[in-house]
Amino acid sequence: MQWRTHLHEVGFFAVVVALAGLLVGTSVSSYRGDMALIAALIAGEGERLFLALRELTPADPAQPGPPRPELLLAAQPGLAAQGLRRVVLEAGDGEALAAAGEPAVAGDPMRSGLARLVRPMHPPPGAPAPAAGKAPARIVLEFEPRLALDLQHRARRDLIASLAVAAALLLSAWVFHRLRRRARLAEQRLAERRHLAALGELSAVLAHEIRNPLASLKGHAQLLEEQLIDEPRRHAKAHRVVDEAVRLERLTNTLLDFARADRIAPAPASPAEVARRAAELTEPGRVVVDAGAAPERWTFDAMRIEQALVNLVRNALQARAAPAEVALTVADDGEGLRFTIADRGPGVPSEMRPRLFEPFVTGRLEGTGLGLAVVRRVVELHGGKISNERRPGGGSVFVLWLPAVPAEVK
Repeated sequence: MQWRTHLHEVGFFAVVVALAGLLVGTSVSSYRGDMALIAALIAGEGERLFLALRELTPADPAQPGPPRPELLLAAQPGLAAQGLRRVVLEAGDGEALAAAGEPAVAGDPMRSGLARLVRPMHPPPGAPAPAAGKAPARIVLEFEPRLALDLQHRARRDLIASLAVAAALLLSAWVFHRLRRRARLAEQRLAERRHLAALGELSAVLAHEIRNPLASLKGHAQLLEEQLIDEPRRHAKAHRVVDEAVRLERLTNTLLDFARADRIAPAPASPAEVARRAAELTEPGRVVVDAGAAPERWTFDAMRIEQALVNLVRNALQARAAPAEVALTVADDGEGLRFTIADRGPGVPSEMRPRLFEPFVTGRLEGTGLGLAVVRRVVELHGGKISNERRPGGGSVFVLWLPAVPAEVK
């Protein structure tokens, strides 16, 4: 089911990306076509203005041929309303000989708003031709291609709008993916909470049903063990019954702890004292407590956090036989309260790490798999986090982190 949901999300995202790419490609292609059309339109407007300039230049019957330059310059103001801004007569080497109209603007014509049209000035009949290798004089029209500029603005506006729509599609798909992922994670957390609640109720029922008969069995076995002190074989069997009863008693207590780990009572307490008490309840000689960076007071459920630390420290002690030590560090990291439990054991297997804090998951034959589940439940009720990392040089590091403001009591 999960892989189908993931496949649907990937397919939806792929379709959106394809649509956005198609939109961008179509827009860019259309923009290029518009640019080609604009270039042709600019050339056409230049030709039109040049022909209009020729028509406004009176013919000289005494000197047939092209109109004289001074007459072309004098006709410029008559076409200013149609966009003709400047008429320049240039020599073959580009030197301006005469000009009429507004000063020219250097640079890209489309950026400056002006376009240029250059036409050679052929000498009249009978006039000497230019020397070999020397270009003839030319007339330059600088004009404002109004229709072309309007079309260019529209093309750019349409391109920007298309790119914005494509970006909005991609952004919407990304936001949808994030929201869908958050919703899926929320559904998973809700399902886990329901599952844990059901396990807690079942554990409480089993623990209460077993506890009373077990207490009676343990008491009678202890009495029988005392009475058989002079019979070694029978005494050993009675002692075996007592040991198993004690083991079952620990199991029922663990089940009750798991069932009760659903409510906290935050209050100001000393994190250093909680860490020291947790060490004393395990093996004080093997636990090194470092509380030098611990704050004086912190708001949390001291009893529940102490219980969580005891579970973590016991796991660390069991990972390595005596006299190996376990480091328990408590400090304020600036964002919250951090308890770190580090050991030099074999570490947590990679295949077990994703399910390490789930109920009844354990790597030991005699473990119940509820200790770390209780730890996670207590930490989550505080709004904190519990994680496991590999320790450099070998071993494991469990980090129990609590926020500055505890979670609301549930």
